[in-house]
Amino acid sequence: MIICSVTCADNLHEAKAMARAAKYHMPYARVVICLMERTIHPAALDVPWFDEVVLAKDLGIPRFEKSIFKYGLLEAVTSIKPAFLRLLFDRYPEEMNVVFMDTDVIAYAPYDDLLFALEHHNILLSPHQLEPCTDPLGYFWVGIFNTGFLALRRSEEAMRFLEWWGHRLYSYGHYHSPFYVDQKWVDLAPALFDVTVWKHPGYNVSAWNLHEPSRRIVREENGRYWLENDIPFVCYHYSGLHGMLQYCMNKWLPDTANPLYELLRLFQEELDIMGQKELSEVPWSYDFYLDGTPIRLEDRKAYGDDYEAFESGPDPFLSRDSARRGEDGI
Repeated sequence: MIICSVTCADNLHEAKAMARAAKYHMPYARVVICLMERTIHPAALDVPWFDEVVLAKDLGIPRFEKSIFKYGLLEAVTSIKPAFLRLLFDRYPEEMNVVFMDTDVIAYAPYDDLLFALEHHNILLSPHQLEPCTDPLGYFWVGIFNTGFLALRRSEEAMRFLEWWGHRLYSYGHYHSPFYVDQKWVDLAPALFDVTVWKHPGYNVSAWNLHEPSRRIVREENGRYWLENDIPFVCYHYSGLHGMLQYCMNKWLPDTANPLYELLRLFQEELDIMGQKELSEVPWSYDFYLDGTPIRLEDRKAYGDDYEAFESGPDPFLSRDSARRGEDGI
C-alpha cells in the first residue's frame, strides 16, 4: 500500500506528522510526498517517515508552468492530485493500493477495513457526512465528497477516473464557484465510474461530521480508540485547525473529557516539534516570477483568461511581461 499526500514547504510540519503516524500504525506502507515547489526544501530531506519526495514539476503534466500559473497555492496543490496518483501506479507496479490523505489526516489505527474493501472495490470516496444535518447548504459549495481522503485499487476503472479528473483540474480547478478546487468535479464520479461511497464512520472524522453520533469516541483501550458498536476510530482529519474545528468541538462535544480534546492537544504539540513556527513562514516558490517579483492575483486571472498566451506563449513565470499575450520580457 502507498499512502501519499501533496503539500508545499510551508506545510511540511503537517506532512511529517501525517507520515509519522501512518508509519507507526502501518510500517508496511510506502509514504510518498509530492512537493509543489521549484526545488525540494531542506526540511523534506532525510525525513525518516518519507520513502520518497517527488516534485510536482516532475509528474509529467504537459506545459506544467503554464497549467499552474493561473492558480493560487491551494488550487495548484489540489490540481495535480490525479497526475500524482497516476504516477505512483506507474512508478510502483508491484503496489495494488494507493491511499491519498491530506497532510492534516492523522492515523490512529491500521487501515485494515479499508484494505479489505479495496480487495473488492476500485474507487473509494469519502462523503463529508453519513447522516442528514440541519444545515446542508454548505455542501452545495464544497461538494458531497471530501477529496482529502480517498483510496484507489490498481484497475482500468481507477485509471479512467484519474484521467477524467485530471483533465478537468488541468483547466478548471479554481477555488471559486462552482468548482471548489478539486472537489465538486468528484460529485459527478459515481454516475460515470464504478465508485464505492466509503461509509465507515471511523475514517475521515472531522469538524464537518462531529454532529453525527456514530463518529463520537466512546472509549479508549491500550492506545486504541473506539466508536459505538466496537467500530474502530481510525483517522481524524484536522481541517479547520485554527477556527472551524474548535467551534465544532465546542458545539458538538462540549464535554472536554472527550478523548478528542487530548488528541487535538497532542497533534498541536507535535506540529510544534515538527517545525511549524519556522516552516509556516516559508514563502511559496511559485508565488514569484523568476526575477523575484511577486505575482499579483490579477496577473494570474488575466493569464487564465488568455487562451492564446497559454497555447503559444513562453513560460509565464519568466517575468510579468511574459505572462501577457506571450510577450517575453527577458
